Amino acid sequence: MTAWLASIVGVVIIGVVIELLMQGRRMGNFVRSIYGFIVLFVIVSPLPDLLKADWWSVENENLVNTELVENLKAGNRQTQVNQILRTMGYQDALVTVFDNTVYVNLGVAIDDEKLTELQKALGDEVVII
Repeated sequence: MTAWLASIVGVVIIGVVIELLMQGRRMGNFVRSIYGFIVLFVIVSPLPDLLKADWWSVENENLVNTELVENLKAGNRQTQVNQILRTMGYQDALVTVFDNTVYVNLGVAIDDEKLTELQKALGDEVVII
């Protein structure tokens, strides 16, 4: 960055000196045009390095809050289990997610046949209390 700024300052100083030497000469417009292209080139020269930069490196991957993503997944799973329970007639069930395991407290006693049916509908990662 410092070298880039130094080159811009150097080109501007050279341009001022050339402008002072070229006053009233016929080639002045041509020299000013060439000087303009040189200044433009010096200003744009760092762009290829910026475009080649690896913007999505390992350091940037840490910007994603993995805890937040896991909480969103757990909340989504909790909502899915609640919906299944409601469709099966368990309106007052309490659903909790802890360490990627879903715990369900039905609040009522059920027989083994209904428990097996409910477990099959909810999946193996759900623990029915």
